[in-house]
Formats: sequence, structure tokens, C-alpha cells
Amino acid sequence: MTDFDTSARADLGLLPDHPQRYALHNEIHARPPIPLWSNERVISQAFLLDSVSRQAQIDWINRCATAVGSPTGSGPHSQSIQVLQLAKEPCRVLLKWEMHGEFLSISLFAQQQSADVFDSRQTVLQKTEALLRQMGGPSLADLAGQRMVALDIVLEKRDEYPDAFEVAKRFSGNTVIGSLILSNQNAQLWTDLQLDAQGFVSMIVRGKALGSRQAGRAIQRLIDIETYRMMALLALPYAKAMSEPLRKAELALAELSDKIALAQKNPEIDVNVDAQLLSGISALAAEVEGWISANGLRFTAAEAYQELVKRSLTELHETTIPGVQMLNTFMDRRFEPAMRTCRWTARRLRDLSDRISRTTHILKTRIEFVNESQTQTLLSSMDRRAKLQLRLQQTVEGLSVIVMTYYATGLIQFLAKGAKAIGLPTDPDLVALISVPLVAGSIFWILSRRRKKHPLPL
Repeated sequence: MTDFDTSARADLGLLPDHPQRYALHNEIHARPPIPLWSNERVISQAFLLDSVSRQAQIDWINRCATAVGSPTGSGPHSQSIQVLQLAKEPCRVLLKWEMHGEFLSISLFAQQQSADVFDSRQTVLQKTEALLRQMGGPSLADLAGQRMVALDIVLEKRDEYPDAFEVAKRFSGNTVIGSLILSNQNAQLWTDLQLDAQGFVSMIVRGKALGSRQAGRAIQRLIDIETYRMMALLALPYAKAMSEPLRKAELALAELSDKIALAQKNPEIDVNVDAQLLSGISALAAEVEGWISANGLRFTAAEAYQELVKRSLTELHETTIPGVQMLNTFMDRRFEPAMRTCRWTARRLRDLSDRISRTTHILKTRIEFVNESQTQTLLSSMDRRAKLQLRLQQTVEGLSVIVMTYYATGLIQFLAKGAKAIGLPTDPDLVALISVPLVAGSIFWILSRRRKKHPLPL
């Protein structure tokens, strides 16, 4: 908001807006189709980008905007889309620059004076190059990235073709695809979806009652169909390359599962076998997760691009021209099988990862059970040893009572003999006999009391 807006809102007592409100609101106006004249030549190209070429493309459009006199960075979506007017009517030329997630599309809209005299594709490109050079802007040859899409669309205000034979002459005699498009069926679409010598796919949109915005939406749908179709097909080479490795991984998992099942039936436990099985399943899991990390994003993007293709085809509102295959039908028969291959490969990857997780869980459960069994056996052995040790200690204590009683009684008997020698009336043997139970009982009582104060662990 401007300072005036801010002060006006304060005067009215309005609450402040969320900082992202205007950016989020303007998102629905981010990529409007360009209204087109009755006769236009549209040349659209899309380039796959990396971090370096992305920045080069941003620098390129900023230089173009400066040359044209349009301030760089103006507008809420200047970093994702810019439309520059290179020439005014009656031969208006527009350059539309759109930055997407992983690619960039650049479209030229060249107005034609009449349907009878159309500039060729080469003429339009040369004219654009000359206009950029006159303004001091960069060359089209400076565009960075790898070209994925090149589309040449001719929009003509003319009567519709009576049949496919007439229009096939404009496509070098190739088999053409065609249909009536738009909700009121007031235009024809013709193409052969073949690459020409310059790598372009040619299309013709022909009708006498097309509105400017209706024509703009139709052309934008065709650009989206071809662009997103090619971007979706980027996943196909990955899907084909994964076919054989996936087959081998599935066989390896089946073999490991059989070994685990065999080990489960064996009553004896072999730690080395379990270790080998765990090592094998862990290596297989790491390999599959590596495939998912490397290719998962590509397959997910392919599904998203395919949905955009389907939506654009639906918005064309195609109806059949007798004897001619529609673009939607052609896509169902040629494009959809490739996408099914990609979806099936992505599903196989997910299913294989889930199966490996379940197999790993089964093996870990077995190993944990084995460990618990071994621990229980060890504890039982230790318990038996402790009981044997206790019994041995009790036996030793019993023997020690006898030994100590023997020596104590001998000492008492020795004292009694001394007392008898000095004249006291004592019988040393009787004294020793009487002292035996007293001494033994005293020693046993002392040991029992000590055992109660310091019990031995069981």
C-alpha cells in the first residue's frame, strides 16, 4: 500500500491488512491470456533451466525491459511474468516471458495485417531480433537453457477448411489432427504434431467469429498443452531406465523372503544366516531408497504436468470433425500410455519400498526373538549358577561351624587341663563335652545373624 492509502485507512479507523494479502489476491491475476487480433502468428518456446541458466534468463529479461523502457521489477509478478511491447499497431509485436518452477517459456505475438499475407516464422524472428537490436536490448540468441518446446501457431480469420485433405497440404502432406474448438465451436484446430526442420510443431487455429480474449485463451491452452506434455514426458526415460533394475530388485527381494521363510521353519538358530539376511535386505533397501530419492520428484512432477494437460484439453471444448481424429483422442492413445508407464514405475518403486520395509520388520522380529531367547537362556544359566554357589557357600558355612567348634572346644579343653593342674576340681573331657553344643550353637547363631544383615543375592 502507498503512504496515502495507509494514512487514509488510519483516518477511517480500518484495521491493518495482513502483509501477504495483496500478493495472495493478485495471484489469481498472475497469468492472464493476451487478447489477440484476428490474424496473429504466435511463436512459443520453453527452456529447461538450472540455477545458472535461470539467473541468465532473469538478467536477459531485465535487459529487455530496460531497453523497451519498462521499469524492471515493477508489478506484483515481475519476477515470474513480463509482457513487453516491442512494436505498436498495426504490426504490433509482444514478447511474453514466463518463469515456471523448472522451465521458462518465451512467446512472441506478431500481429499480421491480413489473412492473405502472413509473415513466415523466420521473418517474425528476424523482425523481433531487429527490434531488440534497435532498442539496445539483448539478442534472442542469448537465451539460456535447453529448449524443450518450440511451437508455431497461426491464428487466421478465414472460413473453416471443408476437409482434412485441404489443410494437409500446409503440413507437407502429413496426417493431420483436427477438431472444432471452444464452447460455441466457432474455430478449427489443425496440427500434425510433427517436428519440422527447425524443431517446431505447427498449429493452425482458423475461424471468422473469434473474439480477442476467446482467441487469447484458446492459444494459451494450446501452448500449455504442448509445453506441459513435453515436461511430463521428461519422466519417461527414467521410467524405461528403471524397468530392468526394478525387476532385478523384485527378484532379489523374493529370494530373500524365501530364505527368511526357510530360516523360520528351522528350529535351530544360526546367527550367521540371520546376519547375512539382514545385510542383504539392508543393502536392497538402501538401493531402492536411492532410486526413489533420484526419481521420485520427476515422477511426481510428471503427474502434476499431466493434470495440467488434461485440464487444458478439457477447456478447449473439442468436438469432432467427421473423419478426423481429435487432439484429445490422440493424446489418450499416444500420450496417456507413456504416463501410465511413469505412474506404474512410480507405483512399483513405492510398493517395493513397502515390501522391503515389511520384510525387514519380519526379519528384525525374528532376530529380536532369537536375542530374547538367548538372553533368557543366559539368565537361566546364571540363576542356576547362583543357586549352586549358594548351596556351596551353605555347605562351606556348615563345615566352617564344625571346624571352628573343633578348635574352640580344643582350646576350652586345654584351659580345663590347666585349671586341673593348679588344683581346681575340673574334668577336662567333661568340660570339652559340655562345651561342644554351646560353642557350635553360638557360632551357628553368629553366622545366621550375619547372613540376615547381609543377605546374598539370589
